[in-house]
Amino acid sequence: MTISKIKHNSRIAITSQFFLMGLLFSTIISRFPALKEIYNLSMSELSLVPFAMSGGALLSMPLCVYLSSRYGSRKVGLFCFAQCLWLSAIVLMPNKTCLYIAAMLYGSLMQLADIGMNGNSILVEKAYKRPILGFFHSAFYFGVATGGAISIITMVTGISIIVHYIATSIVGVIWFWFNHIFYLHETPEKTSENKKFKIMLPKGILLLIAFVAFCGRIIEGSISDWSTVYMKTMIELTEMYSPVGLIVYALFIAFGRLFTDTIRKHFSDINIILGCGVVTGIGLLVMISGTNVYLAITGLLISGFGLSCFVPVIYTLAGNQKDVNPGLGIAMVNTVSGTGFLFGPSVIGFIAEHYNLRVSFMYVLAVTMIMIFLASLVKKKSEISNN
Repeated sequence: MTISKIKHNSRIAITSQFFLMGLLFSTIISRFPALKEIYNLSMSELSLVPFAMSGGALLSMPLCVYLSSRYGSRKVGLFCFAQCLWLSAIVLMPNKTCLYIAAMLYGSLMQLADIGMNGNSILVEKAYKRPILGFFHSAFYFGVATGGAISIITMVTGISIIVHYIATSIVGVIWFWFNHIFYLHETPEKTSENKKFKIMLPKGILLLIAFVAFCGRIIEGSISDWSTVYMKTMIELTEMYSPVGLIVYALFIAFGRLFTDTIRKHFSDINIILGCGVVTGIGLLVMISGTNVYLAITGLLISGFGLSCFVPVIYTLAGNQKDVNPGLGIAMVNTVSGTGFLFGPSVIGFIAEHYNLRVSFMYVLAVTMIMIFLASLVKKKSEISNN
């Protein structure tokens, strides 16, 4: 097989994998209202589901770093098989405690699969020698939108959440089987250092980038996880139509990411991140400014555009650092930034328990302002180091 053909097949496979990961993610979050009813959860108890998933992802980060440095992204990505199979467990637990444990394990498996996928996407981008990462990440949110639409269809047609999750698990396993054989191979350095299990943290400007990513995780995780519940409780849509906000948000992130690679050719990465923060802040202001469904959807639309370029740029910066392979660079940044999913979706639920979701999203808006400030520090330090 020619090098050109190998690159082409890998690009298709990674694009398809991003779509699948988005679909799996959306399958869970778009059915949060149903999970609330199945397990009879309060708002704060429901918030512990994404908290447990995020906690599992965070706890697995040292393992992600170790496995990425020793075995490379292709082998780490194989955890997607386990992720797909474990999806069904989310709705089959006998009680709340078991639900949280299942969610924690799912978060760990999801993080491992995600690191493998994103690490390999950096390899594919390097093989093409031009920016294509934004296209991959747009596929993720097209998957999120598709998963939300499928959730609406299952609710309208009366398909139970259990059947929905089991069917998605089976499809996911088959789908990933065809994807993973086209992941690019890499040969990690076999040194005595990466044979030892140890916690590795980013340093210098990479650490500052990680904190920017931390804020971005809070914002993106909060909107993704709670937009469906927001549309149901604050906008008072019925449960079967409450994922419409998530679908709009995901679609406009996806469409925005289609243009990320073009934008990266004309603007510096840090200026793109600053722009992301400003536009996202405007979107959140519009979203929480009233109870009108059109205001909420417009706010989610603008926020989607604002966040569209964020993750591809952050992962590019992390994956292109000197002296680390792509998967390791991303894993080290995620060790810090991954905690954002703890301080985002979970805090939202606890604030909503005492006030309401509109007040909760004011917290997200404040985090957006902090992200803009930190990004400006990254820009200043980058300019100093380049002079």
